[in-house]
Amino acid sequence: MNQVGIDVSNDVFDASRDDDKQISRHRFAQTPGGYRQFIQWALRGTNTAQVCLEATGIYHLQLSLELDRHPAIAVMVLNPCAARRFAQAHMVRAKTDAIDADGLLQYLQRMPFRPWRAPSESVLQLQSQAHRMAQLDKEISRERSRLHAARRAGPHTRVVQQDLQAHIKQLQRRLNNMQARAVEVIQHNDQLADDSRLIDSVPGFAERSATKLLAELAPLANNMVAAQWVAQAGLDPRPVESGTSVCSPRQISKQGNARIRAALFMPALVAIQHDANVAAYYEKLLAKGKTKMTAITAVMRKLLHALWGMLHHRQSWDGEKFYRLNQPTIA
Repeated sequence: MNQVGIDVSNDVFDASRDDDKQISRHRFAQTPGGYRQFIQWALRGTNTAQVCLEATGIYHLQLSLELDRHPAIAVMVLNPCAARRFAQAHMVRAKTDAIDADGLLQYLQRMPFRPWRAPSESVLQLQSQAHRMAQLDKEISRERSRLHAARRAGPHTRVVQQDLQAHIKQLQRRLNNMQARAVEVIQHNDQLADDSRLIDSVPGFAERSATKLLAELAPLANNMVAAQWVAQAGLDPRPVESGTSVCSPRQISKQGNARIRAALFMPALVAIQHDANVAAYYEKLLAKGKTKMTAITAVMRKLLHALWGMLHHRQSWDGEKFYRLNQPTIA
């Protein structure tokens, strides 16, 4: 079995293959023809191959999908942070595409292989549409801030105000259209439709917020446990301790998917205001001396735990399972 490390860029990707303790290197085009040439090169002299590449925004996706479809190739998509820390641990000072490919090959040879499985076409469509919804949301917020500033500036900005108002309306129409298209994708997939129904049953979630969260949770592997979901979201507490002099308060790592955190924040605020069980848990944390932001983050983390249980056991929201009211005190 051959092992190959790949460093991906926009137009090309560099590959390093281990040939009996000798490194063979080659550069391929980021095209369907380049993918076919790479597969032939990767399988040269063997029937199977393992490939390691790091997630590089959108550039690695088409190559990963193409390799995942080939029955003789197993793909591992590596977190860029893991690749960077691995290179630092080996005191790699230079940085070129070929060196990065060599480093990914070394990672593949020394670390456990965790195969990547491509999301379905429906999940990929939903994720791209949800990401576009988030972009439109952000642009609407920016335009509203500009409109507020223009109004405060005075009547001489009236034309600018009118233009900003027209643009906000246009962006809102596009956002609503993108939401409708995402809902169509969900409704045409039984698994996504059922998952969306369960998420929507959680207090604080509506159609749009459930869509955004589902787009990030759907690609996750089915065998992940709740703690892995929390780590994937970057909501895992990170202790900072050293000897007897350093013992900082724990903060979340933020080393995961920021979109999951963003999709949980507003629903957590709404759930605190409108669900008695969530509110009781939040007030309990405040009574223990936690800051409001720390308590909200803890609610987000506990909501993610609850969502994991709901989706894996196919059960709707039950506030008593989130936090029991009037819990008996131990004398």
